[in-house]
Amino acid sequence: MLSCYHGPMSAPPRIVSCEVLRNEIETVIERDGRGLRVDFVDGALHDYPDRMRAALQERIDAVPGDCDVYLACARCSNGTVGLCGGDHRLVLPAADDCISLLLGSRERYLQEHGAQPGTYYYTRGWIDFIDDPYKEYLQIVPKYGEEKAARVARLIMEHYTRVAVIETPGVRGLDDRREYLDTVCRFYDLPLERLEGSLRFLEKLVKGPHDEEFIVVERGETLDESRFWALSGV
Repeated sequence: MLSCYHGPMSAPPRIVSCEVLRNEIETVIERDGRGLRVDFVDGALHDYPDRMRAALQERIDAVPGDCDVYLACARCSNGTVGLCGGDHRLVLPAADDCISLLLGSRERYLQEHGAQPGTYYYTRGWIDFIDDPYKEYLQIVPKYGEEKAARVARLIMEHYTRVAVIETPGVRGLDDRREYLDTVCRFYDLPLERLEGSLRFLEKLVKGPHDEEFIVVERGETLDESRFWALSGV
């Protein structure tokens, strides 16, 4: 692995998180009671892995001292591959994307995927911080007209069989977003189902232990893609 090490470690950990997980990670931090600081990166970057990596690296490099940095994100289309901790030890979930984090474990995500592979997931964070296919449809209507824009938008979602909303007890809910979700489901003619989320994975990231569910990148090392090869593809 590449080396970028500079010294010993002692300070409290810092969290760097995808903004999509803002509600969940802030709830975990509040419950933790240590007042840990969290820095967020733009949730829309999940569509641009190179830009996501650059934004995460910028946050990591800006962390003072020699503390651990906990990443509240996953592999995310290799958006975390190549990150270097420098003075910091990096810890991140051994998962493909943030759905595992929101459902509480990668195992549960794989169960959901096996049962319903054509699922488009929503949380409040995804509605608030990401342009989903329906929002993108609304954006292209002025350029292409409603009929053509709708045809393109529905083509993008043609292999999906349901919309699933992940709602986690104790985290800000989606009551004021029901109308939007109903509109999306009517537009794509998809059923809307509710899945109960869990803070378990994020709580374990913050509190430990950092066992086989996590990837630990020691100080001075770089996160190599091979660390994710043990994860079976979905």
